[in-house]
Amino acid sequence: MKVEFNQLRKVYKEVKDFLENASGDNVNGLNTKIAEDLGLWGGDNYFLLEEFVTKNNLNFDKFDYSQHFESEGVLFNGSNALIGLLTLPFLIVTRIIKWIFPKINTPFDNSFLPKKNEKIDLTFGDLIVCKLKGEFCLRKNTLIEI
Repeated sequence: MKVEFNQLRKVYKEVKDFLENASGDNVNGLNTKIAEDLGLWGGDNYFLLEEFVTKNNLNFDKFDYSQHFESEGVLFNGSNALIGLLTLPFLIVTRIIKWIFPKINTPFDNSFLPKKNEKIDLTFGDLIVCKLKGEFCLRKNTLIEI
């Protein structure tokens, strides 16, 4: 995909300003993640993306929200809270043992906790590419020529 430098610079600034206004945090580079780095989880990132797509008239038909973000129901459901509450004493004891005896291996290292789903958190760079292309596309799948 060929892009003029002025167009790329303009889109970079627009998307950066949009993300910083929405999150109240600084965007530190193209790899800045929407959920993990900017703290936009659940409904916050859903509404952010909805506004971004509408404002820029983008085609997001190929976008699957569940591949990139956890919904608030998954993030804050009762079973996750219960597991966290039940395992908290073991984690505290494990941390104390590790602090006192750093070389000792404990049976309660995070191995007994449920595995977190691996999601592909969208980045600042991904949103720039989406705006340039007019549709959903990950940056890693796009070659941009200036």
